[in-house]
Amino acid sequence: MAFDAFTHNEIVAVIRDEVPFQPFLLSTAFGMEYITDDQDINFDQIDPDRRMSIFVNPRVPGQVAPDRGFAVRSYKPGYIKDKASIDPSYVFKRRVGEPLNQRMSNAERYAATVAGQAIDMLTRRDRRLEWMAAQLLLAGTYTMSGTGISVEVDMGRSANNTVTLTSGDRWGQTGVSPVTTIQNMLAKTRTPIRNIVMGNYAYADLIKDPTLEKLVYIQLQEGQNASLQFGPMQGTREGVVYRGTLPSAGVSFWTYTHTYEDPTSGTETLFLPEDAVLFIPDASYGYQCFAAIWDAAANYSGMPYFFKNWEEDDPGTPFLMLQSAPMLAHTRIDGTIALRTGSTQPQSGK
Repeated sequence: MAFDAFTHNEIVAVIRDEVPFQPFLLSTAFGMEYITDDQDINFDQIDPDRRMSIFVNPRVPGQVAPDRGFAVRSYKPGYIKDKASIDPSYVFKRRVGEPLNQRMSNAERYAATVAGQAIDMLTRRDRRLEWMAAQLLLAGTYTMSGTGISVEVDMGRSANNTVTLTSGDRWGQTGVSPVTTIQNMLAKTRTPIRNIVMGNYAYADLIKDPTLEKLVYIQLQEGQNASLQFGPMQGTREGVVYRGTLPSAGVSFWTYTHTYEDPTSGTETLFLPEDAVLFIPDASYGYQCFAAIWDAAANYSGMPYFFKNWEEDDPGTPFLMLQSAPMLAHTRIDGTIALRTGSTQPQSGK
């Protein structure tokens, strides 16, 4: 069997036929894409211009409004090089689900193995982007650190938009209304909030508020699934539950319980803490940025990711690698709010 190195486009075509992990927070808050052929991600920060025109006598000269200017922020994004060898032993063994009466050829098994590895790599990359989205929404900053790299991205969110409720104001305490807290948070930003995403502990306290049912319209009956569509991704997401809509503000409520494996400790960790509540504006304010791929096979071009498939001669072992240079940015970071409610009780089945 002659070795066949698959091109990037061939691998991508196979992935499109599958349903890999679909990151919820990423597509809810970061619906835009920015791709550059540079090594760095550069974007202009322009403060909102809230000036008004000045009244003058029509006989006097016009008034020149000075240029407000702008600041350029530049970041060197983190780099992902997820690499795997294709074990030849898998080529000769029956694959999971392969019919006994319709055995695959060795070449077909090899192609299927490469496709499976590619889907796993893309899923791991998307989980990393989801982690970046969660950290940026929770704290307004995140750090891309790993082997030989440590890059902090700080969008400069106001400290007033990262709120931790203290004793006397925590959800679940007598006399504390989660609905009132949410209404106060919605009033904090001039940027309209479109989605409120929370952990299960926070939701358990929210549904105990007697004023909730008067404000939130539950559009789905028990047992139905919501069809989500935010930014470029769509479909039903694991760990995502639609909880209703606040019609007066056009805000949808969700709970999110998806997890990832921490690369340092190996423990399963929630993307969103149980007591957290995120207030997220329209996805058009968030950008998924991608810099150039450091590889001649990719023509050193910018793209969301690039697959490379090759073989080392002796022993003849094929390899597959995914490369990506991602960074997330938000143009209205003060339109996002993160609330830690102090909730300590699990969801009570509702």
